[in-house]
Amino acid sequence: MLAVVVLTAGLAFPWFMARQKAFVVSQHAFGTSRFECELPARRFYGIYIRASLLFLAFAIPGIALTGYLTFKQYDGSISLPEAFAWLAWLLPVLPVYIGYAVSFAYVQARSANLLWSKVHGPGLRFACTLSARRLTRLYFGNVIAIACSAGLLIPWAVIRTLRYRLANFSMIVAGSPVHHMNPSLAPVGASSQELGDFFNVDVGV
Repeated sequence: MLAVVVLTAGLAFPWFMARQKAFVVSQHAFGTSRFECELPARRFYGIYIRASLLFLAFAIPGIALTGYLTFKQYDGSISLPEAFAWLAWLLPVLPVYIGYAVSFAYVQARSANLLWSKVHGPGLRFACTLSARRLTRLYFGNVIAIACSAGLLIPWAVIRTLRYRLANFSMIVAGSPVHHMNPSLAPVGASSQELGDFFNVDVGV
């Protein structure tokens, strides 16, 4: 499938992502009950097209500003002090990075919502209600926190994002399906829990 993406100069990338996500989910199971996923590629194309437009809405002004400032600096119309010369490059590039972050969050939210709405199993279906705006704010907050802490808050940012994702994910059970334990999974004993209770030690997560 990657060869198709390369041969089409990236135009088949949404199709590839739809196939890849559907394949990964279809390899999962709840006990012995297999999951099924039928993911329409055209819906993924819509997501990526809108994300591209979002990116261009931010990137084009940034690129235009870069060209304008470069031209003005070249002909001497604008002259910044040497200590602030880096601003002439940072400020125009900033909208490009903002556009990438916004479009990335949009793709993540919309593709996850679409994916889980198409996953089902015997008596099971799923729902994902991620908000692209909320995820964008979450990403920006994480980046600022990580930058201000010199990377020390990366674990906090990861947990914060996962917590939001899990809070907007649900499994819906319809009827009374019978699910059997997968025999390939080893049974888990209760010894650790009993030892924790014996010594009055809370080892729960």
